[in-house]
Amino acid sequence: MKKIILSCLTVFALTSCVPQKQFQELENNYYKALDDQSNTSKDLTLANLKIENLEKDLERTKKELYIKDTALVNAQRIIRASQKEYDSSMQELYSALNSSGEKSKLFYTQMNDKEKQVADLTQKVKDFEAKLDAKDNEIFNLKKQILTMEINQKVSAATSTPAPTTPVKTPAKTTGTKK
Repeated sequence: MKKIILSCLTVFALTSCVPQKQFQELENNYYKALDDQSNTSKDLTLANLKIENLEKDLERTKKELYIKDTALVNAQRIIRASQKEYDSSMQELYSALNSSGEKSKLFYTQMNDKEKQVADLTQKVKDFEAKLDAKDNEIFNLKKQILTMEINQKVSAATSTPAPTTPVKTPAKTTGTKK
């Protein structure tokens, strides 16, 4: 009889340890899942902050690009005005060439002045063209930066979604007792 009771106690002890061990594993998995969820939430918050910063940078860059585009348009207007002035000066020079001999002394003086003006205007045109080239390069670089930021933002948005987790399966409990 003692052997039966002892073997029953041994069987009972063995069977009670297994569910306790499974419960501890489930509990550990639960806390690990909570930690993972907390880390994922922190990562998502950081990603959202990065996206907000990128959006602010993008808006600032767009404003800078607008200012530089406006400056470029104004520079182009100045170049066109200078070109018109240059053309009218050249027409005056050609008209002066066709004038009579009495005005030749005045013509040469005016021609020298006009040549100086033409040289000045030509230099201004070259300076404006150099500025335009610099602005074009700057605008190109800004557009490239905007495109890069938009791509990075889309990549960040695509990679910031958390991976789906599989639910933890709990073992079925048996409540039946044998008599």
